[in-house]
Amino acid sequence: MVEAVDVVEVTTRLVVAALALFGCAAGGGDNFTITGRVAPGAVARKVALAAPDRTITHVMAIDPETASPHSTLGAVGADGSFELEVTPGTPYVLVFVDDTAVGADMAVAIFRAGTLHSLSPQLAGHIDLGDVSIDPTTQTATSGVGYDELLASLGLSAAGAEYLGTIDDLSLRYANPDIDGNGVIDLVEKHSFALTFVVGSTLHSGSSTGRILTIDDITDTFLPDSGPDVATPVFDQTFVYAEYPAVFDSTVYVVAGSPATNLLNGGVYSVTETDATAALPSGYSSTIAGTGTVGWGAIYNFDQDPGLELPGSGGSPATLAFTLGGIGASLTFTNVVTPTHEALAASGALALFLRLDTTAGLYTSIDYRWMKRASDTSWVPATGEEIALTLSSDGAYVGFQHVGTTNGPGFAIPAEPTGTIAWDQLSTGPDDICAMAVSYDDRLGLQHFIGAVLPNPGISCPR
Repeated sequence: MVEAVDVVEVTTRLVVAALALFGCAAGGGDNFTITGRVAPGAVARKVALAAPDRTITHVMAIDPETASPHSTLGAVGADGSFELEVTPGTPYVLVFVDDTAVGADMAVAIFRAGTLHSLSPQLAGHIDLGDVSIDPTTQTATSGVGYDELLASLGLSAAGAEYLGTIDDLSLRYANPDIDGNGVIDLVEKHSFALTFVVGSTLHSGSSTGRILTIDDITDTFLPDSGPDVATPVFDQTFVYAEYPAVFDSTVYVVAGSPATNLLNGGVYSVTETDATAALPSGYSSTIAGTGTVGWGAIYNFDQDPGLELPGSGGSPATLAFTLGGIGASLTFTNVVTPTHEALAASGALALFLRLDTTAGLYTSIDYRWMKRASDTSWVPATGEEIALTLSSDGAYVGFQHVGTTNGPGFAIPAEPTGTIAWDQLSTGPDDICAMAVSYDDRLGLQHFIGAVLPNPGISCPR
């Protein structure tokens, strides 16, 4: 296990490098249009809830991948009709909003179709959801068109929809239209708030108790995808960050550079779960989220407490609140549903398998394969549809620190099943690498650090 401070330092360097490399890339091509109608008839904008009656004023489409750069808001007309323009190739959560309420009470219902909590159009086009029904008990909105017709309009296969439905629960964390609780829809104010989960792992040989894999294990060979030495991920840390514009609040709640046991300046992190006692975090950390954006949050160290689980993994949604003492406000994320520790490494998880090819002892290229966990003892190649549904269009970023520099080579890995990239940067051999990390964002809200290995024995970065 790499010490937590080392993971934080390497992660920060790579995230900054990846931001510089990728910039503010957007997905998709031409727009995709979503139309429909709420509660048709004379009371088109009224939904009969127990107490009080609710008015659906807007429909919100939220992109859960980042701080919602593709999110959009559409007003509901007097006849109950609505229209939204979204970007294809990105999943969206649809929330039916009452802007006369405050905070999480603005969310009247969340759209659902079968096991899908999100709509993920794959190509430019249009879908008409028909007459959308609202269930006041479950706060669920359902389409007036059939499931097969829905998938066909989205360009999704049944298998692709089934796969997406098993992993898209985390997308619900943005269902609160008024995260800062000031009574105005965040999109109207152009306030951008994010709840980011950064999951870190180490790769072991054969099982979770096997030896930790090293650079030599990916030099001129891929990691084993089956058999007694199969590559086995062990998820040892998760960081849960709230991110927001620095102009919204520039107060320091965690000093950058190392984990902390206490928050500063009136910062408070709280978790509410309906059917469980929330686990205490292992500590707190700050993050560099991008130009003009700051963030901080909780660390969950699974290696220190094997029984630890993330908030919202116990079967019902959790509410996470980040109190910003510097400005006297709170950011509240409701409907937070997370995978269990076991599920992070279960069937369906994606990982990047790398082979560093050498000539005369120096690296000349990187071969890559996107793999999907098929069982505890095997991996299979990820399909193009699984990659398109799961991975950010930016793909992945792999970074190495060279023993003779303060950083080292870094490479963008495309979101394609396989490929080869030339090693056209600093001349490097296996024993020149003192640190490595692989980072990729999925489309549903997790930033993964899975696929990296440790330096060879005896190799370490200078302090």
